Amino acid sequence: MAVPKVTVLLPTYNSSRYILRSAQSILDQTLKDFEFIIIDDGSQDDTLAKLQQLKDPRIRLISHKTNRGLIYSLNQGIEMAGGEYIARMDADDLSLPKRLERQVAYLDTHPDVGVLGGLMKWLHNRELIPKPVTHDGIRCWQLFHPCLCHPTVMMRTSVLQNHGFRYDEQYKHAEDYELWERLGQVTRLANLPYCVLYYRSHEGQVSRQHRSIQEQSLKKVQYRQLRMIGITPTEEEYTLHMQLGHFHVPVYHAESYETAVDWVGKVIRHNHDAKVYDAQTLHSVLNRCLIYSGRLPEGVYESD
Repeated sequence: MAVPKVTVLLPTYNSSRYILRSAQSILDQTLKDFEFIIIDDGSQDDTLAKLQQLKDPRIRLISHKTNRGLIYSLNQGIEMAGGEYIARMDADDLSLPKRLERQVAYLDTHPDVGVLGGLMKWLHNRELIPKPVTHDGIRCWQLFHPCLCHPTVMMRTSVLQNHGFRYDEQYKHAEDYELWERLGQVTRLANLPYCVLYYRSHEGQVSRQHRSIQEQSLKKVQYRQLRMIGITPTEEEYTLHMQLGHFHVPVYHAESYETAVDWVGKVIRHNHDAKVYDAQTLHSVLNRCLIYSGRLPEGVYESD
């Protein structure tokens, strides 16, 4: 069998309600040269039975007898992948028809980029979810939150293999964020500046069911990034850091605002010595966090 251009990796667990529409959005892609690895992780509903209805020869359906967890399934899929690129897909979202075609075209012409995401829209109202699009913008904004939407990502298989990178079990429910942070140190990151996927929000999502675990995993990544520039934040500094990144600094309270300004200065000074993040981009990002605090940050990513 010829080596496929893309491996699409879709792990699923108890996703009967949406799985066929999600899978069909991949099968209907304008780019046809892909293998489609679907891993049913011990579903207790009829997810597997529905997947067995799909007869496309590009599908490689794997079924676990027991639930092994998302990270196990993701890493299993990476080991199985035969494609030049690995595209992620979730069981409840919808990829736009030209998603794979456009991402492949970009990666083929940007060999320095190892991880490529894209923008997405909420499925229920078609509202665009903004994200930074450049490597430096993504890395700097990721001091606060993930900037590559997991189900939109396409990665160079060679980058993962050459560095031995896999999703880390120590970062449950934020395993993608942690991987992007590591990958950003060895390859360039980018987002396509337009929508490639419709994202479904519902009560059954892992991010809603395991919020506390996810927050602790996110926090570990954020602490690690700050330590890379020589800062081990106190709990108060970390809280301020996250208020800043979510535009929640109380700008009309002089003392709080001055404390935030001091923190921005500290981050900039430490990065100047450590040279981890692009200095100009970091300065712009942190200043924008101050400027936009207390109001809706529309357009906040536009020049990143």
